Order: sequence, then C-alpha cells, then structure tokens
Amino acid sequence: MVVSYNRNGGWGCLIIGILFLVAMYYVLKGLFVVLWWAAPALFVLALIINWRAVADTGKDFLGLLERNPLVGLLVGALAVVGFPVLSLYLFLRALGYSRVQQFNRATRGAPPVPEDEFVEFEELESRPKNAPPAPEEPIELPIEPKKEQPKPENPYDQMFK
Repeated sequence: MVVSYNRNGGWGCLIIGILFLVAMYYVLKGLFVVLWWAAPALFVLALIINWRAVADTGKDFLGLLERNPLVGLLVGALAVVGFPVLSLYLFLRALGYSRVQQFNRATRGAPPVPEDEFVEFEELESRPKNAPPAPEEPIELPIEPKKEQPKPENPYDQMFK
C-alpha cells in the first residue's frame, strides 16, 4: 500500500492558522480596549439595574477568600487586571437578575388554572426503574406435533457401522 503526502498542504494550513491567531489577537485586543473605556459605565449600569448582582458577586469572592485564601488572592488580582471583563460580567449578571425578576412577577400575576376543568388522559401503569418487569400471562398457542421427516440416505453412514 502506497501512501502519498501532499507536502504543500501542511505549510498552507500552518500559515492560515498563524494568520487566524494573529487576527484573533487584534480582535480581542480591540474588544479589550473598548471594554476598558466602557468599564466604569458598565459597572455603574450594573449597580443601577440590580445592585444585588454586584453584592452577590462580592459575597462569592469573600466566600472564596475564606475557603481558599491563595486562590481568592489570585482571583482578586485577575479581577483588578481584568476589570473591563469583570464589569461586563457584572452588567450581564445584573441583566440576568432583572430578567428572572420579570419572569417571577409574570408568573405570580398569571391567572390560576381553574380546578374544575379536567383534561382527558389515559392512566399508565408505573413501576420503579430497577423493578423486574411484571409477569405477563402466558399466551397459549396451539402446538402441532412435528412430523419427522425421513433422513436421506447417506453413503458414509455405512462406514461407521
């Protein structure tokens, strides 16, 4: 079996991969610069939208410091260096909190389901997952006796007699 390799394809893939990584570096760098300028506004908006999101994140951080001080200090240093990303996280968390509150208000204000309406359904038999299957009644089928067919003559049968 002969396996042939295309030696030119490997270099092309390598060059495209390197160009992709360089492009992603500049895209992420630009995003970080934009977040750096927007971080104070995002932090203030997070406080305005729902201050509980910022408070809960602070509680989580303090709990981490109590459980594992070394990791807590490392996360604190990353929070200072990555403040733009942290402010974006706090803003998105505050938006999520407000969405949950809106959903809870909507479900609490929903009219209750009337109890006098019945839905047609078929009751199914249930059993635990690990329980053996319920024994079923055997189905009796009429059994016809087998008719023995005569064996064909085999010339080698005489050799073993």
